[in-house]
Amino acid sequence: MKNGFKRDARRVMWVLVALVLVACDKEPPERDMIVGPWKDTIASYHTIISFRSNGSFGIIRLVEGQHSKIDEKAERVKVDGKWKLLPPEMEGDPLLLIMTPEMVVGDTPWAVDTPVTYLIERLTRNSMLLRPSGGERITWDRLRSTKAPEEEDGIPLTQVPTGPLVVGLTKERLNEDNRYLCVQLILTVNDVEGLRYVEPEDTSVGGAPGAYRLHPSLLEALVLHMSRLSYRDVRSLKRFHEVRADFIRILTPYLGSHLQDIKVVKVVVTSTRDGVSEFVGEFAPEKVIAPEAGS
Repeated sequence: MKNGFKRDARRVMWVLVALVLVACDKEPPERDMIVGPWKDTIASYHTIISFRSNGSFGIIRLVEGQHSKIDEKAERVKVDGKWKLLPPEMEGDPLLLIMTPEMVVGDTPWAVDTPVTYLIERLTRNSMLLRPSGGERITWDRLRSTKAPEEEDGIPLTQVPTGPLVVGLTKERLNEDNRYLCVQLILTVNDVEGLRYVEPEDTSVGGAPGAYRLHPSLLEALVLHMSRLSYRDVRSLKRFHEVRADFIRILTPYLGSHLQDIKVVKVVVTSTRDGVSEFVGEFAPEKVIAPEAGS
């Protein structure tokens, strides 16, 4: 009886140990924000850092020559390896980014099997502020693709328009005029096949072949947020950039790292119904006219 109790106690202990190890090994949710290409520019040297979702990274350093063109004759530094993101030891501490090279080519301080650790002091979708061990702070900026728009690091990209979104802005004063916020966005999404919240257009009702649309749940989330805004929130382009950042925050739980960018095609604030109709007419999908018999 005692031996059986001891065996059960040991089993419980090992299960608890396993759960603790799994919890410790769980990567922070910020990992998805890091995946993708980044750029570090110092003088005429451009360093491109690409973090892949499989835990590998690649670095290439390019040298800018005359007329802002890349000097093809200059030596190119190339580094490949593994990366991981560790949560802070204490709440409020920075995240830890650890990069371990496995292949190094060219004149560079990187060395094979020698990990480099960065403290991430600030992380947004467009920039990272890092502090290496014993070094000065550096900033990496998100690199927007210079490749064909349909591909990024071999992964297909899809442009998904929202269609015209229109809401009445919240009034801050009783005597304030009615104002309508009209927005047209285009989302850049990677690996769209099988993504739950992005659907192929229905060609049977006039949808364009090969085109995609957002799931109604995402459009409702955007419209609900927009309806809470006042004219003060959108009266300048600088303020609307903050609204765009909110759009990214709202859609990320649905799309995760698949969401690469949100482009604001047009934003209009109007106080008339005619202004709304003009905006909707500009971005509403064109109707497809069925061909006549025999044509």
